[in-house]
Amino acid sequence: EYYWNLCDRPGLGMAPGNVMTHQKIQMRFVRNYLKRFGDDILTETRLSSNIRITPDISIWQKLRYNNRLVECPILTIEITHTRQNDRYSDCTIRMAFDLFPSIMESFIYNYADNTWHRYFRGTDGEVHLEENKDYSKALRCHLHTLLK
Repeated sequence: EYYWNLCDRPGLGMAPGNVMTHQKIQMRFVRNYLKRFGDDILTETRLSSNIRITPDISIWQKLRYNNRLVECPILTIEITHTRQNDRYSDCTIRMAFDLFPSIMESFIYNYADNTWHRYFRGTDGEVHLEENKDYSKALRCHLHTLLK
């Protein structure tokens, strides 16, 4: 049922307007990412035209599928400030891993308690969670350094 609710239907999607703190964190991250790594970062962008998974931040890379290069999401970040949002983000991240095999890592950053949670696909194919971890193997850096 959760997958069905992510499909493109009227009335679903993001809540209108994030709070200023959320937007400042998001923009600071993007600005610092661009200085350090270049482009291929998007904000508030759906991962697919027909599935409503819209992370706060997504990092994309050209990958080869069926002998052609395709832009694919490889890392996502959700910025939250409540435990309720953490639980919603957890569910959404796990679904994104199921639907997008190109995703290597996903993170939840809760700015209210300054915690990071790292999700990754293990060698067993399952999605694993590391609490209080912000190190991205895909980017080879601690993500909190991109918030300064």
